Parts: sequence; structure tokens; C-alpha cells
Amino acid sequence: MMQQTSLLCYRQIIEEGKIPPRRLLVYQAFKKHGTHTNLEISKKIFLPINQVTPRTNELVKAGILEKKRTRPCEISGRIAIVWGVVR
Repeated sequence: MMQQTSLLCYRQIIEEGKIPPRRLLVYQAFKKHGTHTNLEISKKIFLPINQVTPRTNELVKAGILEKKRTRPCEISGRIAIVWGVVR
């Protein structure tokens, strides 16, 4: 479990643009578009899925994104995890 102060610090780092560009891009996509699967976000930001998934995992480990539910992906039709920004 991440401490609330660590989460606040990480969000401040994001706002200051001090994280790697692709990680920031993925975070901003989830923040802007809401809950989606990795493939759906990949298509929205025109970034290959193999670059989105690792960034999502990094943001989950940092406590910024969380698993919301599972459902069929709107693109692949397969059951997938839907991620969203931690509130």
C-alpha cells in the first residue's frame, strides 16, 4: 500500500513534467479519457500496445492507476482489465 504522501508527491512530479514522456502520455490519456483497456488507450494516443502496457504497469505500481473491472475490450472483443486513475 502506498502512503498518501507518496501518492501526492508522485502527482506533483507528474504535474511538473518530471516523469518519462511516454509514462506521462499514458497517464494523461487515462486522466482525459477515463477508464479503458490498454488496447483502447493505445489506439486513442496512437502508441503501440507494447509501449502502453509497461507504462500502465509502472503507473499501477506507483499507485496512480488501479484496476477498475474486467469487460470485453471494445477493439479486440476479448475480456481485458479496465484501468483508471486512482481517486
